[in-house]
Amino acid sequence: KTVSEYAELFLKTKKTLVKDSTYVRYESIINNQILPLFGQRAIDTIKLSEIKRWYNYWVSERSSATAIYIANTFSAIFKEAFYDEAIDKNPFDYIKRPKKIQGGAKPFGTDIIKLLISSAKDEWFKNFLALSFFTGLRTGEAVALKWEDIDFIEQEVEVKRSRRYGKDITPKTEKSKRIVPIFDELLPYLQSQRDLTSDSENDYVFLSRDGTPFNDGNRIRDYHWKKLLAKVELPYQRLYDTRSSFATMMLSSGKFSINHIAQMMGHTNVDMLIHKYNKFIPAEVRKID
Repeated sequence: KTVSEYAELFLKTKKTLVKDSTYVRYESIINNQILPLFGQRAIDTIKLSEIKRWYNYWVSERSSATAIYIANTFSAIFKEAFYDEAIDKNPFDYIKRPKKIQGGAKPFGTDIIKLLISSAKDEWFKNFLALSFFTGLRTGEAVALKWEDIDFIEQEVEVKRSRRYGKDITPKTEKSKRIVPIFDELLPYLQSQRDLTSDSENDYVFLSRDGTPFNDGNRIRDYHWKKLLAKVELPYQRLYDTRSSFATMMLSSGKFSINHIAQMMGHTNVDMLIHKYNKFIPAEVRKID
C-alpha cells in the first residue's frame, strides 16, 4: 500500500477523535509536506536515509516546534502501516527530534506600536495591526472575525471562531470564546475598516485583494508583516507578539486585575498568564492580585 492510502486511514481515524483545528492541521501537513514527495510510494520501500533528509530539510526551514509536529504526523502514518504489518519498523523510531523551543514573549513598546501602525502601507493593514495590538486576538481569530461579531454600541468584540487553512474552526480552547472590549484607541480603525468593506458582499472584517477572506495568517505574516519590519528597520519578531504587547500594556496599566486580563486574552487559567508574562507584571500587582 502507498503512503497516500495509509495517510487517508490515519485521517479517518483522527476525524472523530480530535478538534477541528487539530484535524485541519494534520490534513494540511499531509497534503503539503508529505504527499507531494512520498504520496505514491509504497510505504515499505521508503528508506531511513530518505526520511532523514526530508526531516532535516524541515528542521532547517521551520521552527523546531513545527518541524517536530510535521515529523510526528508522518510517524503516525508509519504506525498505521506497522499495525497493519505492512512494515516491520517505524523509521522515525531511529530519528532524534530536536528539543522543542518555545519563543518567549517579546512585546513591543508603545512608541514602536505607533510606528508600526503608522508605517503600514495599506489602510486595511493599519486597521489589522490596531485590532491585533489593542485586543490581543490571535492572528487566526482576527482573520476569522465577521462584522456580526463587532458591537459598536456596546464597544465589544465577540471572539467565537478562528481560521486556518481556509476553514473556519473553533477557537484554540473553550475559554478562547470570549468578549473583548473595544477601547477608544481602536474605534477609529474599526470604523475605517468598515468603510473599506462597505461595498463587499462578504461579511468578514478583513478581506484579501480578490474580496475573499484570508485562508489564515500566513500570507499576512510572510508578506505584509515581514515587509513592514524591514521598512522600519526592525529585526524580525513574530506577528504573535502583537498579542504579547496587548498583555503587557494591560498588565502595566494597573487598571485591570490579572483575572480580567486572562479572560480578555482567552487563557485557560490565570497561571498561564502569570507564567508567560510574570516579568512584565508590576510587583505591587503580583502581591495583591
